[in-house]
Formats: sequence, structure tokens, C-alpha cells
Amino acid sequence: MQLIIIYEDNDILICFKPAGVATQTAKLSGQDMVSLIKNYLAKKENTKNPYVGVIHRLDQPVSGLLVFTKNQKAAGILSKQIQDGNANKDYVALCSGILDVKSGELVHYIMKDAVTKLAKVLDKEESSYKKSILFYEVEKELEDSSIIKVHLQTGRFHQIRAQFSYIGHALLGDAKYGSVQSRDLSMKKRINKIALCAYRLTLKHPITGKEMEFVLDKKYLPQWYKL
Repeated sequence: MQLIIIYEDNDILICFKPAGVATQTAKLSGQDMVSLIKNYLAKKENTKNPYVGVIHRLDQPVSGLLVFTKNQKAAGILSKQIQDGNANKDYVALCSGILDVKSGELVHYIMKDAVTKLAKVLDKEESSYKKSILFYEVEKELEDSSIIKVHLQTGRFHQIRAQFSYIGHALLGDAKYGSVQSRDLSMKKRINKIALCAYRLTLKHPITGKEMEFVLDKKYLPQWYKL
């Protein structure tokens, strides 16, 4: 698989992760983004074990923009940006049904279930559940589904997938959080991967402090977005 680099300098790499490729994996077989980047840097810099800092992740079935760092200093600064909510991630998604409210804020409380490996969602705060906030806007309504843009305020486990499933508008192609309706629509539209893509990333360069914005080129956007 070819590594798709959107931007590169001495400190950071912005890459496109295709759906189905893991950000990082402990498995010996199969390709992941970290392995691809390490192989690329090893050849480019003529070194055996180049540093690759993982700053944030995308679920394996999800496509989109990811930032990696080439040194520990940049990794520390960018990780803090992510934790403080100063690096912004925006997504496009295709969810089942037509939303009554065309734009707004979703606030729930999420916990990762250690047994099922799924996100549990509540309306009210409870011990071990973390407050989870996102903003959304309907970009286009189809006959039986909606293309939405999502801005994450918090970055919880499976947050977008779990929250939209909880309000009755599961993402198409999502086997874990899907409803009967969303599964039927996914089969009808032949969508077999989660209809979610990280299309926009904004951050401050960890060394120069420069404001940077990256928007995914249309050719990398998923086919369902062009419906």
C-alpha cells in the first residue's frame, strides 16, 4: 500500500489514512500507518529505527487525516494541544434517517465497556462516564439518510458513532452500533465500511507555532459523500 503524505517538514507528517487500515497495531501481519511511515522514513533518512509519534488515532474502518511527529519534542507539544482541545478535528458522516434538528450540540456521557469493547452512552453524568460533546450540521438530506459535518469538542472512544446511534441515527456501514434501519440502508447503498471521514484538521505547528489547516482533497473523500 502506498503512503499518502499531505504535508511533511522536519517535525510533523500529515497523512491520509484509508478506511480499513489501522493507525497502529501490534499484529505482525498486515500494514498499519505507523509501519508505513517508519519504512518511508527509514529509506528517506537512511536509518534503521526512525521515531514516529502517534498523536491521535482513527478507528480502523474510518478514513481521514492524521498527524504524526518525527521527534519527541513535537510529540509532547502536539499531544498537549489535543488534550487541551486546541487542535480541531472535523468529520463528514452519512447517518440513517432525517434529523429533526438540522444543526446543534450533542452532549452525552460515555464509557468504554472493557468486556464488549463498545461505548456505553448515558444522558446524565455517572461515575466512570466521561462528558462527551460534539457539534453537527446537516449538509445534505437524501431520501432516507443525511450527510452531516461533525466537529468534535471531546475525543472519546467511538464518540461520533456511539452518540449518533444513541439518538437513533446510526452511521451507515457501522456493524457495531448500527440499527436495523441503518443496516438495511447500508446494504441498499452497498456501504460496507463506516461512513465517517476526518476531512479537516487544524493545529499550531509544534515548533514554529504557526496556525495550520489541512482539508482533505476531494479525490480522497469517500464515494458516499458524492451521492
